[in-house]
Amino acid sequence: MSARAVVSQSFVGRIAILLVWSLALWGALLLASAVTDSFSEGSAAFARLVPARGANFWSWLAGLCVILALAVVFVGGAFLATKRLSRGDERVQ
Repeated sequence: MSARAVVSQSFVGRIAILLVWSLALWGALLLASAVTDSFSEGSAAFARLVPARGANFWSWLAGLCVILALAVVFVGGAFLATKRLSRGDERVQ
């Protein structure tokens, strides 16, 4: 593999990772907005995150970004918990 191909693959990989993280951040912002709106609107604020039948691409993308943000939180929490347990940290029982 040539050096130019390696640099090109590295660049594309970095752009893909940046895109995934930005979508997760966008989902976290949408979820935080729904949580703050739920204090005044109730559960109707969360209904906006679920795309309706016949919804456009952006509605589906917003819902999937929220799912991605929740997945990042759960996977990150599981990673940190297992890392602590595998390290033998005495504080975690």
